[in-house]
Amino acid sequence: MDLNQFIIAATEVVAQVAEEAHAEEGGPLGTLGINWKLFLAQLINFSVVLFVFWKWVVKPLGKTLTDRQEKIESGLKNAVYMEDEKKKFEEWKKEEMQKVRTEAEKVLKTATETADKIKQETVTTAQTQAGKMIEQAKSAIDNEKTQMLKDVKASVAELVVLASEKILKEKLDSKKDHELVNESIKELK
Repeated sequence: MDLNQFIIAATEVVAQVAEEAHAEEGGPLGTLGINWKLFLAQLINFSVVLFVFWKWVVKPLGKTLTDRQEKIESGLKNAVYMEDEKKKFEEWKKEEMQKVRTEAEKVLKTATETADKIKQETVTTAQTQAGKMIEQAKSAIDNEKTQMLKDVKASVAELVVLASEKILKEKLDSKKDHELVNESIKELK
């Protein structure tokens, strides 16, 4: 039996009870003006209306309100969760930015130290090379000086021989020439 048939049957029962109640109005409740059959019929009718109202109005409305309340609570929880996540993300972002800054400072410091070290090494190398070049130049100058002195001594010795030849007006033999040159060189030293 479905609900429509139940409502029709209940309405018919109420109508019969109401008719019977009008037909007989006696008894102790009748003296108070209460017809118990009519009262019973109205009670059944009220129960049917209450049942229908509860089944098709209150339950769906309650379910809708409950669902809406759950959605609102879920939204609030989600908002709180998102706020917490946002705070965590901001903290994480600050920490990461600090790490990146620290790392950048380290890299910059390392680069500066490396550049200073390379600069110092370059200066040291340049000074060492300059020192070597100066030593080589001094050595070359000393060698040239020594060679020039030898050349000058030889030239002076030849001039002395020539001068001596002119003075003596005679040419000495080559053995005497060499002896004279060597003697002159010894005296110059």
